[in-house]
Amino acid sequence: MLTGQDGFSSDQARGFQSTPQDFQFGVCATVSSNAHCTVDPGTVPKAMDVFTTPAFPQSTELDYTLGPVVLHPVVMP
Repeated sequence: MLTGQDGFSSDQARGFQSTPQDFQFGVCATVSSNAHCTVDPGTVPKAMDVFTTPAFPQSTELDYTLGPVVLHPVVMP
């Protein structure tokens, strides 16, 4: 999993706002009524990217509109 580091937050991970702000990632680039853009930014996973397997596609692995986000392990040979 890839996230942004923030040395001033309690969990050391950069937070999210509805749209990008100084030192905060944006849930969406602009204001939108899309279900991904109307959630509380404090509830989205603090992840920018993940490795996935064909069984768990990247398009759904971090999709918080489908339910709780659960990262599935990827075994590297």
